[in-house]
Amino acid sequence: MQALGKILAAGVAAVIVGSTASYALDTTESGAGPSLDPVFQKWNKPNTPGCAVGYSRNGGPPVTRFYGSADLEHDIAIDADTVFEAGSISKQFTAASILSLAEQGKLALSDDVRKYIPELPSYGVLITIDQLINHTSGLRDWGDIEMIAGWPRTSRIYTLSDVLDIAARQKNLNYSPGTRYSYTNTGYNLLAIIVQRVSGESLAQYSRKKFFLPLGMTHTQWRDDFRRVVKHRAIAYKAIKEGYEQQMPFESAYGNGGMLTTIGDLLKWNDALSAGQLGPFLTAELPRQSKLLTGQEISYARGLVVESYRGVREIAHSGSTAGYRTWLGRYPDSNLSVALLCNASDAKTVDLAHDVVDLLLPSSSKLGSVTGKAEQLARRVSNAVRGDAIKARLKNPWHPTAADLQKLTGVYSSDEAMATYEITLKEGNLTATPTSRRSAAFTLVPTEIDTFQRDDEPGTFHFLRNSNGEIDRFEAATERVYALPFRRAGAALRP
Repeated sequence: MQALGKILAAGVAAVIVGSTASYALDTTESGAGPSLDPVFQKWNKPNTPGCAVGYSRNGGPPVTRFYGSADLEHDIAIDADTVFEAGSISKQFTAASILSLAEQGKLALSDDVRKYIPELPSYGVLITIDQLINHTSGLRDWGDIEMIAGWPRTSRIYTLSDVLDIAARQKNLNYSPGTRYSYTNTGYNLLAIIVQRVSGESLAQYSRKKFFLPLGMTHTQWRDDFRRVVKHRAIAYKAIKEGYEQQMPFESAYGNGGMLTTIGDLLKWNDALSAGQLGPFLTAELPRQSKLLTGQEISYARGLVVESYRGVREIAHSGSTAGYRTWLGRYPDSNLSVALLCNASDAKTVDLAHDVVDLLLPSSSKLGSVTGKAEQLARRVSNAVRGDAIKARLKNPWHPTAADLQKLTGVYSSDEAMATYEITLKEGNLTATPTSRRSAAFTLVPTEIDTFQRDDEPGTFHFLRNSNGEIDRFEAATERVYALPFRRAGAALRP
C-alpha cells in the first residue's frame, strides 16, 4: 500500500501557544443584524483558534463575522479570505458532481458500482452508485479500518489509491446494501474515483469547471495534494492542557472531505442552490431524501441531511477533519442560509450554528428555540445509537479472573486490515498492541463475557470460540465497522 513507509515526522506535530498576541482582533461585520459576539465569546480572542461565520437572508448581501486566529505561530487573525478545510460539508459537492454526470447520461444512479470500479469484490449483491451517496452501501469505513489496524487518519498519509486498496481487501460488508444506514467515508472516496473514470477529469478538475468557477467560488479548491501551498489557509488545532497543538489532515484522499474554502464561497453555493442556479435536476435531486429497500425514508439525502429545526425544514451537513470543525445549512422556507468554519477541534459547530440560527429565524417559528434544543438533543441520541453494533452490552457485566484473561492472550492477524495484534496480560489488564505500531497499544476493558471496550478509541473487541470452546479469533467493531475478523495464530478455522 502506498501509505506504508510514509510515517509523519514528529517535528510537525505540536506548537504550544502562549497567552498573549500582538495584534488587534478584526471583527469587521458586513451588513446589519443581531450581534453574534455572545455566541462566539470563547473564540473572540487573539490567542486561540476560532471561527468564521456568515449568513444571508432573502437573497440579500451576506453578513460575516470573524473570531480568533488562523495561525497562532504568526499571529494571523481569521478574516474573509481565510481558507478552512470543510470536512464532510465537501460531500455535497462530490454528490453534485455525480448528479451532473447522471444528468448528462454518462452514468445512472442505479448502476452497479463495479461497472466503474471492478477492483471491488462482488459480495454476491448489487451496490449502486446511489447507495454510495446515501450511506446505505454497507461498505466499511476505511478510516475506522485503519484505526483498528493501528494507523488512524492523521497518523500517516493516505491517498485515493490507498483507499481503493483498503476497500478492495474487504471480504464482507457491514450489512446487505440498501437495508440499513451507516455513515461511511469509503463511498465518497469511491465516488471521486468514479467521477475521474467517467469524465476523464479528476473530481478537483471537474467540480472546479462545473461549479466553482461559474459560481464565483474563487477561493475554493480540493486538498488532493496536502503538500500544495494554499494562500491564507488556517492551521487546524487541538486543545491540550498547555494550550493548543497543530492537528492537520496530512492526507491526499478526498471526496469524502478535503474541500478548501471560505465562508463567502460557501454562502455563494447555498444561495445558488436556493435560487435554482444549478438547474432543476440538481436542485431537486441533491436534497432528495433516500429510502431503504423497505421503503423507509431516512434523513440523509445526497451529501445533505434533511431534518426539522424549530419546526422548519433544515438542509444541512456538519464536518470534522483533523482539527477543523464546520457546518453549512439552509432553511429554504425561511430564506435563510448559515455557514460556519472553525479551526479548533473543540468547537461544537452544530451547537454554535444553531445558536446563530436561533437569533435569525423568525420569532413566529412554531416550536421556538427551546424545542429546537430538544430536537438537537434527540438527534444526538439518535446518532449515538446508530452504531448499535458496538453498544456496550452491560446487562451481564463480566468480572474476569487473571486465568480468564490469560486464555485470550496470543497473536491475532487480519488480511483485511493488514494488521497483527499481540494480546498480552500486563498487571492484571488485557493489552492490545498493533505490531506495526507498538506505541499505539491500548487496554481492553471487559464489558461482558469475552467482550471488551477499548480505552483509547470508541470500539470493541469480541473474542469468539470454536466448537471445542477454544478462542480462535476476535472481531473488532466500531460505529462504522461492524465486525472485522482477526484470526488467532495457529488456530484452525472456526467451524
